[in-house]
Parts: sequence; structure tokens; C-alpha cells
Amino acid sequence: MLSKRLRNWLPALTGIIALTMTSANVYAFESMKMGNWDVDISGNINGFFTSIDCKPNVVGEVVSSGLACGSFGSDYRSGNVQTGLLPSWFGFHAKQETMGLITEINIGFQPGIDGGSGGIDTGLSLNSENLRQVNLKFGSDWGMITVGRDLGIFGSDAILSDMTLLGVGTVSDLAVGGGNTTLGRIGVGYLYADWKAQIQYASPDFSGFSFNVALVDPWGLVDLADAYGGTASSTGASDFDQKFDTYGFEGKAVYSWGGENATTSGKVWAGFITQSLESDTPGLSSEDATGIEVGGKVAFSGLELVGYYYSGDGIGTTGFLFDAMDPGGATRDSDGYYVQATYKFPEVGTKLGVSFGGSNLDLGPNDGLAVNSTLLETNESFVIGVYHPLTQSLNLVLEYTATEATAHNGNKAEESTIALGAILFY
Repeated sequence: MLSKRLRNWLPALTGIIALTMTSANVYAFESMKMGNWDVDISGNINGFFTSIDCKPNVVGEVVSSGLACGSFGSDYRSGNVQTGLLPSWFGFHAKQETMGLITEINIGFQPGIDGGSGGIDTGLSLNSENLRQVNLKFGSDWGMITVGRDLGIFGSDAILSDMTLLGVGTVSDLAVGGGNTTLGRIGVGYLYADWKAQIQYASPDFSGFSFNVALVDPWGLVDLADAYGGTASSTGASDFDQKFDTYGFEGKAVYSWGGENATTSGKVWAGFITQSLESDTPGLSSEDATGIEVGGKVAFSGLELVGYYYSGDGIGTTGFLFDAMDPGGATRDSDGYYVQATYKFPEVGTKLGVSFGGSNLDLGPNDGLAVNSTLLETNESFVIGVYHPLTQSLNLVLEYTATEATAHNGNKAEESTIALGAILFY
């Protein structure tokens, strides 16, 4: 089963979301005073029953890097009780202001609820855990600087606007047996923003306009396609002999309007990501991984609409630099998008949502003929969700997700997932 073979990839693929996001309605305890520090804790716990049907078009056919479960060629069904896209979270935050300088500390601990491996728990199984957010911040009216591990900039607004943040979305062979999180729309509409060691500057708000830029720890190539077998060989760090002194750069500009009590509110954003990929291997030239993104969100009278698109050369698919190079060390092009509409009924607060999107990966110049390649061409999904608040902090969730993965040679796999569960913010 693919989930056994790829369990080690899951922490690199999944997990998400800053405790400060407003889209998920995070509620923190009232701050406590400890000396000069205002201290609070916040987070969530969630769990979902998932019933998953995984079907390749033909048993044994592989879609290398396909995110519909069954992409490894196995036809099977799975049931689980697991964490959704948003990891369960325990976050510690401390803040003080001295002589006009604001300083902050953030530490986030993210345990999963499911143990075992391969879809079936056993006695004495241990659940998964992560420490994804560890950073300090300081600033004033000139802006804020973050030093440490935090959510990346590129793709962050896409994932924070994803309605499956409160649910499950695509599970895939990677998470069908449980683990720390599912995928939502990661790799099925946007690249995973990931948790990155970085130095980031965030500007103050200039009448609705703001921007962020970051210097990011050097990021390495990942050959996810090779783990599936088939005919989709890539060039990874071991073959490319990637140098580790090429820092990445990310940034975005945002314009927001309206507010919590405004009739109409929203924002638009545009971002970029870039990193040089330098090689010491004779015959392999250095390449650049570059990507751009645009998105927008508008809300009025209970209706919220989201649209997002990204495109890049050498940035890969699902995660940054995943399957980004062909066997000859040349970069592959990729792009993706999603559209989403939700409506919140007044008074009762129940939210209905529907979304559709996909991510595409082109063949490189050294990949050979498409008819011979099992390399992923497209991951796409359709999601319907119902999100009902029992209280201000507790939401019940029901989702149906249909995911399809298609290879360049025509191989296909389909995943159907029903998820029912709850998420409680504190």
C-alpha cells in the first residue's frame, strides 16, 4: 500500500496554518500578565471519520505523484478516524511593548490524533507530532520582522482561504492511513506554503495596502514521482548534486478593503517565489525556480467568493521543488488554480461551500514522449462542504470530495471521500 511506502513524505507535504488566521475563527484565552509580558494560548483540536474509495482506472496502472488515492495502482477502500487539513494545535504566544518596540514569541505544537501505519492502528501505536511554528518578532509602526520558522509567504493566502481548512478535502495515498493532516487542496489548486526557516519583513498597513518579503532557508529537490514506480524518473538532490547555499526569496503585495462589520469586504493579492538551483554535477547546468501567484476574495451578504491562480518554471507541484526537474536536470513548468463559493445563512450560521480546482505539471525536455510517461499531468478535485457552528468555537463538518489524478500517458486514478467530524477552537 502506498501509504506505507510514502509515510516519510507526509510531514513534508502536510500540516498547516498560523494561529493568527482570521479565516478559521481562532479564539484565544484572555491574555495573562506575566511581568512585562502578555501571554496567551490558543489552538484547536479536530477529528474526522473518513470513508475513502480508491480506484485506479486499471489495477496496476500508476499515476506518479497522483494525489487521488489509488495512484499507486491499488484498488481499495479505507475507513479511518483522523485529523483533517488543519492540524490540531497548541500554541503559546507572548508579547510585550517596551519604549515603543513590540516583541513577540510564538511556539506551536501540532499533534495528530491517529497512530499506527498503513491504515490500521495496532496496540501501543503512537500518534504523530510536529513543532511547526517557532519564531520571534519585533517591530513598531515601521513594520514587523519575523525570525524563525513560520508559514511561507507563497501560497499562504490560497491555503488560508481554502474552505477545507475546517475539514478534510483530498486525503490521497499519503494520508489515507492517518497521520498529522490530510491535504485539502494542497497539490490540487495550490502549492503548499510549508513551514520555513526565514527572516521576513511585514509592512504596516497603508490605507489597505501592505506587503511582505522574506529570505528563506535553501530548499531542496524532492522526487515524489520516483516513489510511485512506473516510468517517471526525476532528477533529485542526489543526482543533481544541489548546492545548499542558494537562499530562496518570497514576497507578496495585498490590498484589502472593508472589515468585519462592513457590507462588502475582500482583498486581492499577488506574490512570487524564486530560488536558484545550482549543481556541482558535470553536464548539469544551474537552473532557476520561479513562480508567481494572483488571487482574490470578496464577501457580501453571507456570500464569499475566492479565485486563485499560480504558475511557475521549476517550482514543481504539490510542494515547492517536488518533481521540479526532469531526468536531464531541466526544469518543468507547472500551474494551478481553484475557485470557491460559500454562503453563510444568517442567524443559524451554517455555511455551505463548493469548490473546484487543479494543479498541472508539464513534461520537461528530457522526459521523453508523453505516451510513455506515468508522470502526473493533472490533479483536480471537486468539494462540497457543510460547516455548522454549534457554538462560537465548535463546528460540525460534513464534506464530500472527488479527486482525479491523470498521467501524461492517460493513466487515471479516482478518490471519493466522505468526511464527518468536528473542530473546536480555543
